[in-house]
Amino acid sequence: MKKVFLLSAVFSSLAFAQSTEERIRQMEEQIRMLQQEIQRLKEEQKKVEETKQETEVLKEELRKLRLEIAIPQLELKTYSGLGPAASKAMFNPRGVSIGGYGEIHFLHNPDKKPKNTVDAKRLILYFGYAFNEKLKFNSEIEWEHAFVEGGEESGETAVEFAFIDYNFNEKLGLRGGLILIPVGIINEFHEPPTFPSVDRPYLERNIIPTTWRELGFGAYGKLGNLEYRAYITNGLKPNKEAGEKIEKGELLKGFRQNGFKAVSDQMAFSGRLDYNLPYNLKIGASGFFGGVQDDKGKKLGTLNLISPHLWWQYDGWDVRFVGAYGATSGADKISQEISTNPECQLGDTTQCTPFPKKFYGFYTQVAYDVLRLLGIPDQQLYVFGIYENYNTHASVPEGFEKPSGHKVQVFNVGLSYKPHPLIALKADYVRLSPKDAKKQNIYRLALGWMF
Repeated sequence: MKKVFLLSAVFSSLAFAQSTEERIRQMEEQIRMLQQEIQRLKEEQKKVEETKQETEVLKEELRKLRLEIAIPQLELKTYSGLGPAASKAMFNPRGVSIGGYGEIHFLHNPDKKPKNTVDAKRLILYFGYAFNEKLKFNSEIEWEHAFVEGGEESGETAVEFAFIDYNFNEKLGLRGGLILIPVGIINEFHEPPTFPSVDRPYLERNIIPTTWRELGFGAYGKLGNLEYRAYITNGLKPNKEAGEKIEKGELLKGFRQNGFKAVSDQMAFSGRLDYNLPYNLKIGASGFFGGVQDDKGKKLGTLNLISPHLWWQYDGWDVRFVGAYGATSGADKISQEISTNPECQLGDTTQCTPFPKKFYGFYTQVAYDVLRLLGIPDQQLYVFGIYENYNTHASVPEGFEKPSGHKVQVFNVGLSYKPHPLIALKADYVRLSPKDAKKQNIYRLALGWMF
């Protein structure tokens, strides 16, 4: 009996031992599985956090992309016949684009009264819309002299250009609407940081009208190294201020129609060729050939203007040459049309405001960024000199008298500092030397920007 009891106790003890070991093993297995589950949850949590961060990054990139599509940043590159800010809409793949430029001028002229003036000369806004990657709208709206009000001292609001553009490929694009006449350099590239002087060169204001635009259509493109633009537009028509502007030395400014109910019985052709050489040297020529008409469309004469040019921007240099030569038929009829003196209308041609049979001129500019010598890449300080020589009345119709001051020399030196490529602080000195008229010494400052 004792043996039976003893054996029973031994077996019970072994069974208990086995049960305890099994429980321990099971618990260890459960702990291991729990640890694995915790590790899995941690990894999932990490993935969730990473996914959340990636989602936030994607959201921010999408926001920036939407903003960039709506209002793209300005890159310093140009599209056929447009400055950097005006080109913004043309590089936008779709949607709305907004850009612009402006300039404020201070002028000290001791030979005039008042001697000092400060002027919010221009504020420009560009509005564009890309219907798709090929079909686009672009426009420029200008406010001059800060406000618009009735009277001669008023500012001005004007549409500088507004056109629809369709680009088939690099070789051919079509453009129609209110377009810039592609003559000279400044008429198309007129944003203040793109030229060093405080104001636009005199030749590209008085011989070639500044911001010259007309209604029409045409083609543009690039064939290898050759760029071209060719437009058909309405012809010229003198407005009521044409004679007064000529007396001030502004030869063609009063003949632009600017898209305002433009009389189009006489048409015009304008075009431009640029050949691109190594080291960013561009040479070419542009021209305008068209009829001059009165308010009823009657032909008064024709005007032919040819302008050769050279433009070299490389390694800190900005060198330019622009020439102009014009010939007019019917200059006597145009002179009588623009003259307000009653004696002129009665046949006394010496009392008429003369329009020239021939006119010509040129200017040359040399500018260099001296900060390149100091190894400062993000800012520019251009030291420049400009010489201009032009004659608004080289030849006039027989019986008419040349106006005083028609032959002009201009000496212009100064500085243009760019703390940012889109902002320019300028200071220059101008020696204006018209023949048979009072010479002027002009000191100018300007703040200009584009975006």
